[in-house]
Amino acid sequence: MARDIVAKDRHDRKYGMAVDTAGAIARALEKAYRQGFEDNRVGRPSQSQEPAAQDGPLDWALIPPRPRNAFWSICLFTLGHGESPSEMGYLAAATTERGTPGWRLVVPGLSYHDKSIGEKTIIPLVRLGLIEPALDEPHCLVVSTRGAQTWWLFHARGGRYPEDLTDV
Repeated sequence: MARDIVAKDRHDRKYGMAVDTAGAIARALEKAYRQGFEDNRVGRPSQSQEPAAQDGPLDWALIPPRPRNAFWSICLFTLGHGESPSEMGYLAAATTERGTPGWRLVVPGLSYHDKSIGEKTIIPLVRLGLIEPALDEPHCLVVSTRGAQTWWLFHARGGRYPEDLTDV
């Protein structure tokens, strides 16, 4: 819930819309307070969130902002969207403009710009299991099964980035 509030706040500020972050936080706290009393009155044990399964899709809002932007671009060019899936692409090791380690998106048949994605942007995607080393070429990265499931779940929910984060 907190990530949704922060994501909506950032989006609204970016596009010059009115922001009521304090009100959204207050409403979320009041809702949790009422839910706690209701659970206690009925005798239900409080909900304990179990950690997300490592093999299922990840909620889009749980991906950190900069890696989420990179993941969106990677998936758009490697998996495609809607009824037109793209050819399988991959990330090849490269050096960024600043000379730091990074990754360059390679998609057969498309001339994608040569701008590299920084390694520190890709590392969270690997840790979350959204991107993994390719089986046949371990020095290349590809979108994992979990990453593909996350991408298609994102599209099933509307798939319009970043508007999907403003449903709070």
